[in-house]
Amino acid sequence: MNWGLFGALALQVYMYFLAFPADPIRSKALVYSVLILETAQTLLLTQTAFHGFAEGFGNLLFLDEIGTIWFSVPIMSGIVAFMAQTFYAYRISVLAQSKIVASFIVVLALVQLAGSIATGVESKRAVFNSKFLGTRSYITTGIWNGGSALCDLIIAICMTIYLTRRNTGMKQTQQVVRKIIRLTIETGSLTAVIAILNFILALLPGHPTYYMATAGILGKLYSNSMLAVFNSRMRLNGDNAPTHYDSSFQSRSHNTSHGQVGSAYPMGGVSVTKEQVTFRLDRHPPRFR
Repeated sequence: MNWGLFGALALQVYMYFLAFPADPIRSKALVYSVLILETAQTLLLTQTAFHGFAEGFGNLLFLDEIGTIWFSVPIMSGIVAFMAQTFYAYRISVLAQSKIVASFIVVLALVQLAGSIATGVESKRAVFNSKFLGTRSYITTGIWNGGSALCDLIIAICMTIYLTRRNTGMKQTQQVVRKIIRLTIETGSLTAVIAILNFILALLPGHPTYYMATAGILGKLYSNSMLAVFNSRMRLNGDNAPTHYDSSFQSRSHNTSHGQVGSAYPMGGVSVTKEQVTFRLDRHPPRFR
């Protein structure tokens, strides 16, 4: 599952690279940093799988070893989740024109990051999966997954409320807003459910390692969710004369004649076009630029 989600992430990053070359440096840095982290995690998990199933074939002790999982799963997933959640916090601060809710989200993101690091430390101390689960690991895992789930739910609720209040009066802009609302609810609910499920699986009697399946994909879900929001500005148009829109979804935009900039990017006969919703920082209704 991790490799499958990594393939989806690589495709999303490639489409982002083609469609939004004019995005701010900070947005590009965030996207490519997440890609680097996820690539490193996938390689580490692949090495762990090869060590357990190939080098240690037939030896159950190899399967019980934690190896580099203490770092590649909880810590790296926590870092990616923190980056995605602070990204949403920034968006909410722009929409709400207030930093109160965004600050609370950042605090929760820091709590889950601390929990993920503590879980990684406990995992490294245990050395073996069979010795990992216990009172201390339950506490750290609860902080990690509970903080993530709560943060995701607050993000989904706040984004939905603030975006719903934005009535531009333009059909095309409202369609993009509705698409972003749907994406926010779907991705926020998914990551929250997987985080809660991961904690529940860790509490099962007999200490089975079922929780490793959900823990291994949690980071990839956050990164794919974030890229889905970035790429929600993009339209796939098979017409010969696609409409072109500005490429950045941010609080600042560039003035262009007739509200059109950029160009289409052909991808196997399908043109990737670009569109934007601009939310002004004053009290006037946002407008389609």
